[in-house]
Amino acid sequence: MLLIDENLSPRLVARTDSCFPGSLHVLHVGLDNSPDIALWTFAKAHNLAIVTKDKDFLSMFEELGYPPKLIYMTIGNAKVSVIEKALVESKPIIDNFLKDTTEGLLRL
Repeated sequence: MLLIDENLSPRLVARTDSCFPGSLHVLHVGLDNSPDIALWTFAKAHNLAIVTKDKDFLSMFEELGYPPKLIYMTIGNAKVSVIEKALVESKPIIDNFLKDTTEGLLRL
């Protein structure tokens, strides 16, 4: 499952549900406006991969490693539909990444 960071739209949960069922947005679990480490800890405790565009998570990944897994979106400012398309089209890559026990960072 995915935990979508607050810098991405909560609408992505519903819009990608057919590909990534059970995914959550930080808003839905009461972590909006929380420090990044709180999201990291929540994702780790619940075996979620964080989806974000926030570079601070790259620094945390370098320092703390994984879990949790990190999916870093390299798309700049984009409409929700563009991000949705990137996630949906990358489903096979994301699925393989989530199963891989040797990799913790995926850049899309």
